[in-house]
Formats: sequence, C-alpha cells, structure tokens
Amino acid sequence: MRLPVLMFDFGNVIGFFDYMLIFGRFGARLGMSADEFRTLVEAKGMSRLLAEFERGALAPEEFSRRIQAEVGLDIPFEEFAADWEDIFELNTSVGELVADLKRQGYTLVLGSNTNGIHAPFFRRQFRETLDHFDHLVYSHEARFLKPDRGFFDACVEAAGVSAGSCVFIDDLEANVEGASAAGLKGVVYRGDTPKLIEDLRAIGVEILGDVR
Repeated sequence: MRLPVLMFDFGNVIGFFDYMLIFGRFGARLGMSADEFRTLVEAKGMSRLLAEFERGALAPEEFSRRIQAEVGLDIPFEEFAADWEDIFELNTSVGELVADLKRQGYTLVLGSNTNGIHAPFFRRQFRETLDHFDHLVYSHEARFLKPDRGFFDACVEAAGVSAGSCVFIDDLEANVEGASAAGLKGVVYRGDTPKLIEDLRAIGVEILGDVR
C-alpha cells in the first residue's frame, strides 16, 4: 500500500452543494420563496433533525415525515426524496486530482457527513469519480458526525493503517482540527485546487498529472 492514505470530504471538496435548491422546491409547493421556506424550516429545527438524520438516528422515511409535519407539507416520500436529493455539482478540478492520485497508486477514502437520501444519489451521479475511492465512509452508517473522534476512527479502520499514515482533506477547519486530534494529518481545502496540490506535495504526496 502506498502511503499516506488520502481521505477526502465530499461536500464542497469533491462536489459542491446548495440547499437553496431544496428550499426553492419545497417552498414552491407552499407558495413561498426559497428564502421564506429557509426561514420557516430553520425556525422549525431543521438543523437538529438533519444532524439526527446524518448521524443515522432517523431513517429517510422518518426524516421526511418529521420535516413535512413541521412545515406543513404533505407529499409522498418519493416526491420528498426527489426534491431533496438533487443539489450537487462535481468539483471538476478535484475530480481530476482524485483520478491522478489513483493512477499513482494511493489508497483513497471518502469521508462524508451525509444521509440516506443524498449518499445513494451522489454515488450514482458521480460514479466515474467515486469509483476511484477504495472506501466510502458515511456518517449515517458510521453513526458519528465529523468532527467527532468516532468518525475519523471509522475512516482509519476502513483504511487499515495507523492514523498517522492518513491525510484528511476537508473544507471546514473544525473537521480538519478533529482529524488532527484523532492523530491524522489534516489539510484544509478552501476551493483552491492548485493550493491543495501544493499542500499535498509539501507532505510528500506525488502528483504527476496536469491538474489545475
């Protein structure tokens, strides 16, 4: 196995996401703007319910039922899921980097706070990129949310190496700090892929392709 094992966050690293798309779709069903629906759903505790969902404490159908009950929606689960799932766009430059790293023989792990509706959708949507990953660690399956220590322990266990042999790349400093506290090396990605490449090369990662 070529070291270090490279672990990537999904949201705003591999793929960009926009919850306003969800708010616009649900809002339209209630005669509201996206901003109006966001205000409503935030007041009704969406962040708490979403955390439970992404920790695996709620099944998709139960999450749908509870959100709908809070905001006054009444649609079948299949329609809820269709409105909820499609919010992603591939970060092409990081996708190219991932492909290059796989060509160089690195073991790749995806480590994402996500849920049982989004994960299957983006796994299909970005199959070409995600097929390069050797392991996919999702919060709703691991039952831990970043930056909890348990999440990073699950990533290390999946990789089958020591924590010190792993590098975790995330857009949130709190998550990188959590990775570092768990013994991994952490790299913050701020949307600048050339800087990410520079940071990885600085810790000995070989990147040969013309990735920008």
